Amino acid sequence: MIQARDTLTYALQPIVNIHTGSVFGYEALLRGWDRLGFATVHALLDQARTLNLSAALDAMLGTLAVSRFAALPNAPRYRLFFNLDPHLIDTDHGRCTLEWLVPPGLRPDNLCLELSRRVDHSLHPNLGAMIAGYRRHRLHIAIDDFGDGHSGLRRLYEHPPDHIKLDRVLVQGIDTDHRKRSIVANTVQLAHQLNVQVIAKGIETEGELLTCREIGCDLAQGHLIARPQLDPGALLPDYTLVAEIHQRNQRELPGDLGLIESFLESIPPIRVSEGIARLFEALRRDKQHHIVPVLDDAERPLGLVHESDIKDFIYSAYGRDLIVNRAFARQVCDFVQPCPLVDIHDPIDRLLEAYSAASDTAGILITRDGRYQGFISATSLLKLVEQKNLAVARDQNPLTKLPGNNPIHRYVSRAISERDHAWHLAYIDFDNFKAFNDYYGFRRGDRAIQLFADLLRAELEQHGWFVGHVGGDDFFAGIQDAPLTRVLKRLEWLLEKFRIDVQSLYDPEDRRRGHLQARDRYGQLREMPLMRCSLALLEIRPGDDYSDGDELGRTIAQLKHAAKQSPSGLVLQREPNGSAYVMPDSSRDGSDAR
Repeated sequence: MIQARDTLTYALQPIVNIHTGSVFGYEALLRGWDRLGFATVHALLDQARTLNLSAALDAMLGTLAVSRFAALPNAPRYRLFFNLDPHLIDTDHGRCTLEWLVPPGLRPDNLCLELSRRVDHSLHPNLGAMIAGYRRHRLHIAIDDFGDGHSGLRRLYEHPPDHIKLDRVLVQGIDTDHRKRSIVANTVQLAHQLNVQVIAKGIETEGELLTCREIGCDLAQGHLIARPQLDPGALLPDYTLVAEIHQRNQRELPGDLGLIESFLESIPPIRVSEGIARLFEALRRDKQHHIVPVLDDAERPLGLVHESDIKDFIYSAYGRDLIVNRAFARQVCDFVQPCPLVDIHDPIDRLLEAYSAASDTAGILITRDGRYQGFISATSLLKLVEQKNLAVARDQNPLTKLPGNNPIHRYVSRAISERDHAWHLAYIDFDNFKAFNDYYGFRRGDRAIQLFADLLRAELEQHGWFVGHVGGDDFFAGIQDAPLTRVLKRLEWLLEKFRIDVQSLYDPEDRRRGHLQARDRYGQLREMPLMRCSLALLEIRPGDDYSDGDELGRTIAQLKHAAKQSPSGLVLQREPNGSAYVMPDSSRDGSDAR
């Protein structure tokens, strides 16, 4: 043990708010086990168990990790994530853990114990009692590597944690893997319904960060943000790279922050460490509200105290004297009721989801970087949702519910102004739509438009594109910093998919014939081909100047005309005032595009 104490140390890796990059906490990662001759950390823990030294090693490691954490500036404002030795599941570990925190003067809520994926809870009948003990001591719990090993839904159900850390296999490449995105999105939704925060672990690329934020993850950890650091001086209180990535994200539409702030109520909170008399005083001073937010000493919300829960003491002749009496031993924490917590940068849909999942709650506690920011009551939340729906409706096409002209204009303006990135802008409309609409009627014409809108969502939006509906049969799509070959393959697949799928809207006889017998705009009876899409693709490379909006409009109009005349329906222009390149017609089976 003496050799281990001299050799082992801990590196700290930040866990940050996924919206702002502000540090929420740090994971303690053991270093030096290889110098003791072990191949992995788990080999070290297994050897300690063989020698009946698990408890002694755990105490040494816990004390070492906490001391490293406590040396950080403002350490009490953060949370230390410490991996629990799975061999200690059946012991009274919570009480021992509290002893680590005493010398540096930290509180139990500064520590979060991570349950390893190596723990099969079915083999440890005392796991539930152990977790309950941690909670009595006000320690926090996280499930590590959720989605792998034994870190599954059963544990989430039987032992709800404060956090789950997504397995890195689910996070890596999530921006380009639709199946991973769907799995994680549903996991996040389930966790939020249980009031559990989600940490996306192992983030290494901007695309992974953006996607994890879009699907609702709360916190982020990975080499993109910061690598584990042995030197505490190399750690920062804020990792501004996160906010910078979001600011330049082409997919990010204006958020709900301003609207949420306008409905935010700044109800004065109290600290859980303050006495009952302070709680009475808070209720007496604030006649407008019948609740008091309660925070820990790091300003993180713990819940609400409802006036109705203590009215028997407030209005009783002897109740006030009794409850403040030290011998009665009632504390503020005895009256705290859970309340959903939502970050102020989250969308309004997340607020509504949190409120709907909670039972008998007065509203939502709003945080900023984990700290108390204010409260939104149930009544205010309904008004907030109404205002949001009105704002969305103004910017949406009423038929397809895709972003309309205003969001499209903002996107294009950004593309032509940010000249340090590559952009691809696609303008799409239908060929022979008028004949179809006139022949079959507007209801079937609307079905064709909705069919294409659904294709845009599935084939482009789910793969990082911005998509919009200009109106009628005109659509728009764009993407930033994507390889041209990949862009072309996906667009070719989209055109071919629509050409095939839209045939289902024709009557069987017209479909077999391959055309309609319809009148053109001059009233002449003609054979009108089945519908397809024409697509004008504009590539904007770093340094290209398209600042002249009128010139851009003329360029797009010329490209669209050329696309309609081409066999493939797809035309590309790669530089300002350059020649349009007509893409060759092909079978476009789409096998490479997906």
